[in-house]
Amino acid sequence: MRFLNQTFIFMSFLLFFSYCKEEAKVEQKTVKIKIVQDVNASVKKEITLLLAKRNSYTTLVLLEDTLKTIEYIKPLFESRSPYFTDKGKLNPVADTLITILKEARYYGLIPDDYHYQVIENLKQNYFNVKDSMYDVFAIARSEVLLLDAYFKFGAHLNKGRFYPDSLLLEWNPKKLDSNWVSILNEGLLTGRIRAAFDSLEPQHEGYKFLKKELKKYILENDNLVWDSISFANVKDTALLFQQLKRRLLLTGEYDSTIKGSDSVKLARAIKKFQPKFNLEPDGKLGKYTKQAFGYDKEKIIRQMEMALERWRWEPREFGKKYFWVNIPSADLHIWEYDKKEKRDTLVLKSNVVVGKPDTPTPHAVKSKINYMLIYPYWNVPYSIAWKEILPMVQKDTSYLRKKGFECVDYKGRVMDISKMKWKKYNKEYLPFKFRQRIGGDNSLGICKFNFHNKYGIYMHDTNSKKYFKTFYRYQSHGCIRLEKFVETAKFLIRDDSLKIPFDTLIEYFLTPTQRQIRIKKPVAIYTKYYTALANDSTGLSLYIDIYKQDEKMMKMVYRNR
Repeated sequence: MRFLNQTFIFMSFLLFFSYCKEEAKVEQKTVKIKIVQDVNASVKKEITLLLAKRNSYTTLVLLEDTLKTIEYIKPLFESRSPYFTDKGKLNPVADTLITILKEARYYGLIPDDYHYQVIENLKQNYFNVKDSMYDVFAIARSEVLLLDAYFKFGAHLNKGRFYPDSLLLEWNPKKLDSNWVSILNEGLLTGRIRAAFDSLEPQHEGYKFLKKELKKYILENDNLVWDSISFANVKDTALLFQQLKRRLLLTGEYDSTIKGSDSVKLARAIKKFQPKFNLEPDGKLGKYTKQAFGYDKEKIIRQMEMALERWRWEPREFGKKYFWVNIPSADLHIWEYDKKEKRDTLVLKSNVVVGKPDTPTPHAVKSKINYMLIYPYWNVPYSIAWKEILPMVQKDTSYLRKKGFECVDYKGRVMDISKMKWKKYNKEYLPFKFRQRIGGDNSLGICKFNFHNKYGIYMHDTNSKKYFKTFYRYQSHGCIRLEKFVETAKFLIRDDSLKIPFDTLIEYFLTPTQRQIRIKKPVAIYTKYYTALANDSTGLSLYIDIYKQDEKMMKMVYRNR
């Protein structure tokens, strides 16, 4: 007995260390069965053997495929199998699942991330007409791949493929809805897998409309192909003109029938093209128009895919009232739940100015607006103080008076600027703060909306309102400048109108005295980064990837493609 135990242990170690070599041999493995009534039992046996290879691991490496959901699918196969075939033929559930995987791009996902092509190839090996034999290993392998694909697809529909804070691809089931496994199990047992997937997806209208627009875009442009256009080191302008003309003809903006020179026709076509990316329709090839021409058809599809991915990171509900600042579109939407309509309704839309690409507005803020400050001081951040204001003062000390600045030491005392020796101050030695006095000329304008966040940003009125009327509203140092600050303030005090009537609020705005108004019921605020949005009134809207966040995600998702 002792000898047998030692032999068993030795053989176990031998099998373990020879696993990689065995796996290489398995790729060519076929297990043939002649009698159709024996197929299901043989498939079940092969499935058991396959799953046993990674008994103590949460990941199973099956030939060239890595299965991440083994801890969920292994118990299912132990209780019942096969799930997707019967006597060597695919059942209706399998047909439905394979169709969904084939059309994964309509969901903003990639078919081959769910073994689609491998499964398609295996299907050809189920039954060999020449010798009338079934390959139960091919059937068993496709069973395992299909169930893994089912759970992985459901997980990705539910909460996406990324860790949102770092934009790293991850497999983390703990972030998923607590009932995701039971939903998928129910869908599998009842055969209603589409319904299971539907219930796991985000239920926000923005997600549903965008998903619909993605499918529409893919189908409408199925037979069209256009390349991205590069403006780097252009030497042949005639060739560039032809590339632009060809592109704009394909996408319907170039009209060769109108009167005018080729350059006039091109300028008019560019004017039609620019609004598709929320760009000013001036007919000129500016920096961001050139960036838009860098999008070929595939990249536009991927842009929508990244937006769907972001929707999957969102909470199921945002609250009864909330502020939504989208950075690529540079606007604010204030939403409120309508009990009668049973949906979020738009209360207010306002243009905003957000951060420049080199001083970006953080795009994952989640907080609550808890108070307004009327006639705020602007305490200049250190980086702006030494980079921008100090050099101006060192050139001309009257700059402080002209712009309404004063200097405050770190005990809050106002300093005598006439006695300060400006040449000795620099980045390393700046023992005071610049503070701009309250008033209409203050950079924060008349009203500041505060919400706690680790980045120190806030939303505010501004004394420089010219950018609100432009399409290029990426001009701030990171904070959010708000065009409709009066309407926003009115909305925030609505629940406290007895204490502060609207007329009183307007009087406060006209009187240059600092006042702090606490919000009776703080309202949620979110900053987001969606370069593709859709709704039932305007359809699809695309925006430039101003901070290159989509580009980072695309590189991760399509790294080896």
